[in-house]
Amino acid sequence: MNMKKFEKGEIAEIILGTLLVVGVVAVAATMPNAVQLFKYFKPKDTSERVKIKRAIEGLRRGGFVEFKGNERGLYVLTEKGREKAMRYAIAKIKIASQKTWDKKWRIVMFDVPEEILQARRAINFALKRLGFVQYQKSVFVIPFPCEKEIDLIGECFKVRDHLRIIVASEIENSEALKKVFKI
Repeated sequence: MNMKKFEKGEIAEIILGTLLVVGVVAVAATMPNAVQLFKYFKPKDTSERVKIKRAIEGLRRGGFVEFKGNERGLYVLTEKGREKAMRYAIAKIKIASQKTWDKKWRIVMFDVPEEILQARRAINFALKRLGFVQYQKSVFVIPFPCEKEIDLIGECFKVRDHLRIIVASEIENSEALKKVFKI
């Protein structure tokens, strides 16, 4: 990867995503047992290494990562960083359509308590962005498998226990839904 191709904030996003998956990253190139950011970005010179270090420092100042370990530079996600990384992950996920529809509807329902109203709004937004059709107030429908994506959304907003997935072979008003999904 060439460092010059990254947009502002993209390096930080990649670092958070890497931390979300592997748990720990190293800024120093001398870490044998940790994912090394320099290996991922392949900086060609000192200025590119500085960009990576600045991104890490900005994440640390923002409270998204914290320094662990010794002089070798191990970093881990904070809870705030985990939430931000999960939101980046949600922004990138897509539900794959099937070449041949399995004739099953996935109905996602949720009943999020009033005290976490913000999570309810975020779930609504995430489901609509993923292509779900709102069937009723907290009921969404899609004709494609979506379990992994719902797990990610639920984990991100810490409400997985409030989300339910029903797989159904029939649904009322399916002709209108089939038109929407072009199936």
